[in-house]
Amino acid sequence: MEKLILAFSLICLLLSVLFVVSARKRLVEYTRQMGECLDAMLAGSPDLVFQEEKDTLMGKLQSKLHRLYEILNRKSQENKIQRQQLETIVADISHQVKTPIANIRMYHSLLQKKNLDEEKREQFLDAAQRQTDKLEFLMKSMIKMSRLETGIVEVQPKENSIRALLEQAVCDIALKAEKKQIEIEMHCEEDLKAVFDKKWTLEAVFNILDNAVKYTGQGGRIRIEAQITDFYVRVGIRDSGKGIEESRQTDIFKRFYREPEVADQDGVGIGLYLARGIIMKERGFIEVRSITGKGSTFYVNLPAVQ
Repeated sequence: MEKLILAFSLICLLLSVLFVVSARKRLVEYTRQMGECLDAMLAGSPDLVFQEEKDTLMGKLQSKLHRLYEILNRKSQENKIQRQQLETIVADISHQVKTPIANIRMYHSLLQKKNLDEEKREQFLDAAQRQTDKLEFLMKSMIKMSRLETGIVEVQPKENSIRALLEQAVCDIALKAEKKQIEIEMHCEEDLKAVFDKKWTLEAVFNILDNAVKYTGQGGRIRIEAQITDFYVRVGIRDSGKGIEESRQTDIFKRFYREPEVADQDGVGIGLYLARGIIMKERGFIEVRSITGKGSTFYVNLPAVQ
């Protein structure tokens, strides 16, 4: 009996030793694999691969690490893009403000001349004021642009009235249109609604209308028409202006783009760029159709109420 107990004890001891050795071996292997995973993450390896099965402890931990790696990598890429955007914005601001500041300095220098007659003085003062106004408009536009691009301001789309949006935009542009005797015609059902951010979408539609008024001749016409499609509410803004060459129709949405023929007119080339950025953030899109010499139509597509 004693021999049997002794044999059983020895077997238990041997099994315990084997279990400890096996557990230690697995722990060493587990530690090695974890170290390799962490080293790969720290090295930023894009082809980080985990070979453990999902139903094991190691597999589950590796899966969590892989998700963590993807999240950190995505955040890193987003931060990199934001830094690049900020650098581009700063460079653009620096470039765009140089001309009005240089002009203001020039007029200031001319105004300091003692033998300057009153008529010339008034002309230079008016010119300096125009440059100051241009600089103020430029800075306000770029602040809006940078806030939107860097995510400081997020659009908050919700169900809103299309008619109320268009009426407000027409009201805001009415004075400019009246000065050029441009007739604005609007067709929109009273109960037509879409999903959009009221404040920012008004900014986008106003920018398109402002562009239409700017490049439509004296006594021209602008027609606004809204209708619902399968998934969008489509707002068409058609003008009788000079039109846009087909080769330039994608360029007009670029930041600070100005067509050569209108470079002498007021504007900084941000309006359409902002408009497209706003509408895209709302999961919509803008199209343009234009015939040179016959006018342009901009289609603002906003998500319909589902």
